Amino acid sequence: MDAVLQPFLSFFKSKPGKFIIAGGLLIVSSEIVYELYLWARKPAKPKQKSCEVFFINRRKLAQPLPSPQEFTYEHINRIISYINRAEKSICLAMYIFTMREISEAVIRAKKERSVVVRVVTCESMVGNEGSYLRDLIAEDIKVQYKYKSEYLMHHKFCLIDTDWYCANCLIEYHTEQYGEPTKNMQHTMFDKAVMSDRAGLLQRFGSSCARCNPSNRPKQAVPRRKKSSDPLPKHGVLIAGSSNWTFPGLTTHWDTVTISSLPELIDPFAAEFQRMWYELNDPLKQHATREPLYKTRRGMDGAHS
Repeated sequence: MDAVLQPFLSFFKSKPGKFIIAGGLLIVSSEIVYELYLWARKPAKPKQKSCEVFFINRRKLAQPLPSPQEFTYEHINRIISYINRAEKSICLAMYIFTMREISEAVIRAKKERSVVVRVVTCESMVGNEGSYLRDLIAEDIKVQYKYKSEYLMHHKFCLIDTDWYCANCLIEYHTEQYGEPTKNMQHTMFDKAVMSDRAGLLQRFGSSCARCNPSNRPKQAVPRRKKSSDPLPKHGVLIAGSSNWTFPGLTTHWDTVTISSLPELIDPFAAEFQRMWYELNDPLKQHATREPLYKTRRGMDGAHS
């Protein structure tokens, strides 16, 4: 074996051999240095902002310039991108909901990723012919409102992948923020329940949740097909503002949308959604969306946007 290797060893000890080895090492080291240079110059991934405000009739100029479709749908596509990343839950409180693209994204979240979807709406909009509520109901998504309510459910917000309060945490938060309800301060059904029907709240919302017992944090029953390359913040996001989810409301009106992962903003909206879920608890049926209740009983125009 030594006799076979001797010519090669002799060659690499010679001047030409040493030159080849040195050249090879130079090439390899140069390649390593170049790769390190490229890595150092690689722009850092922008840190996700914890709160952003968008004005509906303004656009961000991007390079390359967006197509007319992308330009028009900037805010709509932004909302859809958040819904597409939902893993656990979507809690939507919306006065008017006439955007087909957003409706389809919500339905995909439920059907393809087993996301829990809850919707609260307003009786005055139940008969809106452009509403996509009936499409959500057709997919067994629970939509609630208050029948013959004297007041509008006029909110426009959505919570994605936020925690759900149990009754104990909901009562504790409510009491911390607004004080213990008294006999003369029972403004709503929820106030009355905190005062005299805590058993009913426990039955509705349970006695333990991920907020007070992290071991209760739900695990996905359906395996993820592909891990999102841009996951939502750990405790979810809030999308809120003055815009109804209509085409003009998200493209041309003087409206705003705020997107935030700040707990200081998420927590009040999460508690408020559950308060509405308790009080505005008439389930909306498929046939009801075809009845112009707001016209026959209230004389209201359902064509708002």
